[in-house]
Amino acid sequence: MAGDPLKANLWTDADVYISTNLSATIPANAETPFGVDWSLVGLLDGDDGFPESRDEDTDDKFAWGGILVRTSRQHFKLTKSFTALEDNETTYSLLWPGSTPSQIVVPRPARVKIAFETREGDKVRRLISAQYAEVALDGDHGENETDLESATFAATIFPTSGGVLFDRQTTPILTALDVSPATKSLTVGQIGALTATATYDDTSTADVTASCSWSSSATSKATVASGFVTGVAAGSATITASYQGQTDTCAVTVS
Repeated sequence: MAGDPLKANLWTDADVYISTNLSATIPANAETPFGVDWSLVGLLDGDDGFPESRDEDTDDKFAWGGILVRTSRQHFKLTKSFTALEDNETTYSLLWPGSTPSQIVVPRPARVKIAFETREGDKVRRLISAQYAEVALDGDHGENETDLESATFAATIFPTSGGVLFDRQTTPILTALDVSPATKSLTVGQIGALTATATYDDTSTADVTASCSWSSSATSKATVASGFVTGVAAGSATITASYQGQTDTCAVTVS
């Protein structure tokens, strides 16, 4: 079977954030928390997830003889849904926009910024509305004695004038690990330093020497700890660094 299992996603946790400030500050990257302008929806129904629907009017254009030559596309609409399991201020404002704690009025969805975040371990993916969204109840809402009270919301995403729907943020994915130098010569008792550099899919790099797992193929010749290699006896050893599924080596010769 071909493919890369590390690129298969099983999102184990998720959140939805709402901001009534359409100029709310967007986090610098996927590892930066949302600021005070953003409110957390709270517990979500993981089985329902974040289903997405796309609607668009299309019109096929045919030449004489029935040959398809063009398809016109217009009126694109993107809707993303989620099911909230908490009864809090944020979900109440989405369920009954314009209402107060003591009075419910006919709902008229307000324009809000919305962010969808999914997580698996250290991996994070965010979709943050580039302009704004209108969030409305999707289906029925009520209470009973056997099921958790829940409300399914549909967020209609309004694009910018340039057609941008979301700002997308992801944690960088590790693509390679490089140990330098590739070869090293030591004398018995001498200590030498190795460096492990991680390269990510966004072309960024990071020194991960201290975070790697280090091993020696011949500890009777050379040992390694946190990237520092010690010559033990004359001979050779292969030093291996491992980090998040990637490995690289250094060939060490001790004299």
